[in-house]
Amino acid sequence: MASSKAAPAKAGPARAPHYQRVADELIQRIATGRYPVGAFLPTEMELCRQFSISRHTVRESLRRLRDAGLVSRRRRVGTEVVARTPPARYRQPTNSIADLLQYAEETRIAVLEARRVHCSVPLAELLECGVGDAWLRVKSVRASPGGDALPVCMTTAYVDARLPDIEPRVRRLTGPLSALLEREYGLRIARIEQSIQAVRLGKRQAALLRADEGSPALRAIRRYYDEGGALVELSNAVHPADRFTYVTSLIRG
Repeated sequence: MASSKAAPAKAGPARAPHYQRVADELIQRIATGRYPVGAFLPTEMELCRQFSISRHTVRESLRRLRDAGLVSRRRRVGTEVVARTPPARYRQPTNSIADLLQYAEETRIAVLEARRVHCSVPLAELLECGVGDAWLRVKSVRASPGGDALPVCMTTAYVDARLPDIEPRVRRLTGPLSALLEREYGLRIARIEQSIQAVRLGKRQAALLRADEGSPALRAIRRYYDEGGALVELSNAVHPADRFTYVTSLIRG
């Protein structure tokens, strides 16, 4: 493993934390080939000495490199450089229903929770149903394909709990929830309403998304309607801002 004395970390923004300045310096070294793809970074203790920082600061700096997709860390092996530049963030075209459904097909989903809930007054208004109606609340995390890919969003979705065997089917879900509704229940998504707003990640959201608490994010609330105009699914998806881009083309009629 490389171990050479180095100059202090390059100064970043005036108020940037020390771990961020060290991460920026390591990113620069990787980009310029000082640590090429396939090479290992210096050990934690070597980095502590090089930058005159604590082991906790080193680990936070390396976590940022890992989250950027630049390194892979393995216990008792070391920190290996796996990319010279961060991979491109996910871009989602939103010009048609097919585009939205295709996005879900191109990512992988991990279901965290599927639980039956009865609607309070605010939830009934959100789901356009009666107070006390039963819906299945599904919490999941979605990521691009790849073994150690960072999550691109976390989602809380609602589907009608009266659908036969909906709970066990959802628990086995690996693809889009909307596709399951169309395939298993003969529903056809005829209309999707989407609203997007800027938010900041809360503590639990940040932990699930492997991001910083309070960092910027995009919230997309989507309502899926069948051909009769009934709401069959509502999803509330939160995307870290630096990992996701919406792309829309508008054409004059």
